Amino acid sequence: MDETVQSSQERVAIIGTGLAGLTTAHLLQNDPKKRFAVTLLEQADSLSFDSASVAVKSHETSAVERVDLPMRASAGGYYANLNRMYHHLEVPMHPVRFLFVFAKAQKQKGGDTSNGQQPLGSPSAVASAVPDGYFIHASNLHQLPPPRPTGYSTWRYLLEVLYLIICHAWFRAACFLVKPQDESFVEYLERIWLPRRYTTHYILPLMSSVSTCTHDELLAFPASDLVNYIKFSYGQQHYTVCGGVQQVQSRLSRGIEDIRLRARVLEVLPQSSGGVLVRWQDTDGAKEELFDRAVLAVSPDVASRLFAPLRATGLNKIPTTWVESSVLTTPSRAHSLVDANSQTSQGKVACMHHTGTAVEAESASTQVITLRTQFSGAGGARSEALHNMPSGVVVSTCPLDGESEGTQKRTLKLAGFRRTLRTVESRAIVERITGGGNDDGRSNGWVNGENNVWLTGSWCWDGMVLLEGCVVSAMRVAEDFGVKVPWRK
Repeated sequence: MDETVQSSQERVAIIGTGLAGLTTAHLLQNDPKKRFAVTLLEQADSLSFDSASVAVKSHETSAVERVDLPMRASAGGYYANLNRMYHHLEVPMHPVRFLFVFAKAQKQKGGDTSNGQQPLGSPSAVASAVPDGYFIHASNLHQLPPPRPTGYSTWRYLLEVLYLIICHAWFRAACFLVKPQDESFVEYLERIWLPRRYTTHYILPLMSSVSTCTHDELLAFPASDLVNYIKFSYGQQHYTVCGGVQQVQSRLSRGIEDIRLRARVLEVLPQSSGGVLVRWQDTDGAKEELFDRAVLAVSPDVASRLFAPLRATGLNKIPTTWVESSVLTTPSRAHSLVDANSQTSQGKVACMHHTGTAVEAESASTQVITLRTQFSGAGGARSEALHNMPSGVVVSTCPLDGESEGTQKRTLKLAGFRRTLRTVESRAIVERITGGGNDDGRSNGWVNGENNVWLTGSWCWDGMVLLEGCVVSAMRVAEDFGVKVPWRK
């Protein structure tokens, strides 16, 4: 780059390299006027959006599949901006259909509640054979009638289908006709008189798995979060990225030269003379550097710890939880991890939708996710999601018994991440900080962009804490900087 242009650029430090941080960096880096020089700071050894993903090789077929942790899937409608960005970046995607198996968690030998078995055969056969399954839902009703669980008689199954048709129509009508007030999801459910069994056995297992939280934590979410998600994703196709989100990460980070890994940021200090001082620790010791602006693409608890003005806003009171996700082998098939940077673990080989055996190709188009629910316990009702991948491995998220002995023997990779939760109170805090409140947030202290510091992340918008929030909040930061978003309608 020309030295004159470089010297006139504003220096921007972006702390955190999840999707929000990378999207912000990409937009600023590709500003047509070349006004910004971007520095990425990440405490891990690699960029974090794809850091937990693995490449898994089947010993039976030698096929390699890229497995994302946690699972990354998007639906049209709700993920409008995410999908438009993927299209702009020319990220390869393919549609995928799901069979959601609702099942009760029963203690297995050794205290392991997860289902380590994955029967061979079609996705319908796999779904029907899940132990203690009580219903199978085909996304977008792509399979009618849906497969019948083996433990249900024909008449019992028909009665359950009739019950669900009535409840489903009831709930859908309420979501479109009964506008949520400033209330929690549990208050909304009580207001629309939805049958309790339908809520506990179907709505909460499915939506708590989407949000990776317990049933009680989901019930505390703002009702508008769930209602808007259901409305905008209704009838929409699901998509996954071919070869995993490494495709997204590589495109977003392309051209960014100043990437500092193993840099644990300690403090962000606004300067009275202008600019922002960033202090961090790396393998060479403590360092500090002055930037013109800083963007915190981190969870709210971390943001309030790094940037003192946020502590008075109540940001540190926003609840978070730790979520674990792991890749498990199954007794019927042998797998091993391969080098994620090797040539064989990338490109077309890593997408079973296009390559692999006929069974793998069918499984890539229709995949089984078992929602195994523990309806009582010390921590309240919880659901574990078990996602059968095309190669034969199972991705477990929010395990019911943690790392039991049986699970440890089958674990190829274990990863954890911090999940930000939502409440009516936390929604109000975020709205004030991002300028969404009636008073533009200033009567309650710091507002986004003040002191040349910005916040971005999946939680920095008025909606579910999902990838769409990462993109929307990054777009807002870029527009605050005067950068046009190329994929905005």
